[in-house]
Amino acid sequence: MFGSHPDVKDVDRGHAYAALPTKHAKVTHTRADIALRGVYEISKILVTPGRLENTLAKVLTLLSSFLDMHHGIVALLDSQGNAHTAVGIGWREEQAHEYLGRLPERAIGQIVTTGMPVVVDNVANSSLFAGWTPDGERPVPDRVSFIGVPIKDRDVVIGTLTIEQIWREDSTYHAVDEDVRFLAMVANLVGQTVRLMTIVGRDRERLMAQQSLLEKELSQKNGSEKDQRTGGIVGQSRALQAVLDKIKIVARSHSTLLLRGESGTGKELFARATHDFSLRANKPFVKLNCAALPESVLESELFGHEKGAFTGAVAQRKGRFEMADGGTLFLDEIGDISPAFQVKLLRVLQEGEFERVGGNKTLKVDVRLVCATNRNLEMAVTKGEFRADLYYRINVVTIRLPALRERREDVPLLAREFLRRFDEEHHTSHGLTESAQAVLESCYFPGNVRELENCPASAPMAQI
Repeated sequence: MFGSHPDVKDVDRGHAYAALPTKHAKVTHTRADIALRGVYEISKILVTPGRLENTLAKVLTLLSSFLDMHHGIVALLDSQGNAHTAVGIGWREEQAHEYLGRLPERAIGQIVTTGMPVVVDNVANSSLFAGWTPDGERPVPDRVSFIGVPIKDRDVVIGTLTIEQIWREDSTYHAVDEDVRFLAMVANLVGQTVRLMTIVGRDRERLMAQQSLLEKELSQKNGSEKDQRTGGIVGQSRALQAVLDKIKIVARSHSTLLLRGESGTGKELFARATHDFSLRANKPFVKLNCAALPESVLESELFGHEKGAFTGAVAQRKGRFEMADGGTLFLDEIGDISPAFQVKLLRVLQEGEFERVGGNKTLKVDVRLVCATNRNLEMAVTKGEFRADLYYRINVVTIRLPALRERREDVPLLAREFLRRFDEEHHTSHGLTESAQAVLESCYFPGNVRELENCPASAPMAQI
């Protein structure tokens, strides 16, 4: 178990951190530039969603292109100091665990207990590596060095990043302290990534537990009469009723809701139903289509503006967040907002505060956010088009709305409702014939309910 040798002294660090000759200052500067580029490239890997082990393996592979590495190991430890995850370059996890087990426990334990790097210029002369031999055949003049740095979550060591390097005895001077600083920066990035993924994993487990509880409540719930708070939602299909049952339960909480589904499935109606079923029903329900506005206008619409903030701002104006205070704010097409505006929206969701455009007074609001999109946000995150942290903020509870083709038994009900509205508006009278109903039931309706709703506008369904 790593970390079981608190009495071990850092016997080799003094040698590793000896003062550097000034004549090598140019070399140090060059290596620093390389390290900066390496940190940048590695940070891009760490922000890409994926399995943790695969991400760490890619980090080590990229790291090997910036350092003269022979072996590299990332080990993550549990609360007892045991390695629960070990990743190496091009190795299966079993092989990485096996090689990690071959490394001297005193060396790894010193990194863990001190929380400081351990640098061994030549393992053959180090007491930490007494009796240890590198794998494979090595020419006699070769020298093996070892660098290990801690991976931390704040001030707690949660793992180690270790590398081995092989040098010929006649090799030129090597600025080892630059390598240590480089590895320490990489280890810090890895630690932050592990912490974020741990938090996300816990949230996912919590949400799955909540979802399981909701499903249990739904399964135990007997059939009930249709609630009048479903607004303009029409249908009796099992797919639709399943969504409404979820809406009624999710509405009890204040968690952010993400409605997903194809265009035309009625996301605004379900957002309104969520508000009506919630404890905020007596407060405002405010909506905004994010795709319909440029970034500058969107900022003013959501946050408001002060008088004179820009040309045409002749008076102070409240934004949608202020208007929805205490109630619900529905942001449609959330996936279409620009990366720059995503940062501004993320701050409001994290802090619950903002400033009007052109103002310096910080305003706080209490708003239940409901978002909707027909985009593949996971793909957008992978491509860097949508911020991962904003994605996790809005993807707390997700409900998928069924396409009309998944609830075909609702087509006649919807058609009759739309005909009724058409007749009421135009003071006419139509009925849905059997032939018209047969035509509608055979349609695919790629535009979903919106497409069906607009059929009477051009030709009354009774005459199809």
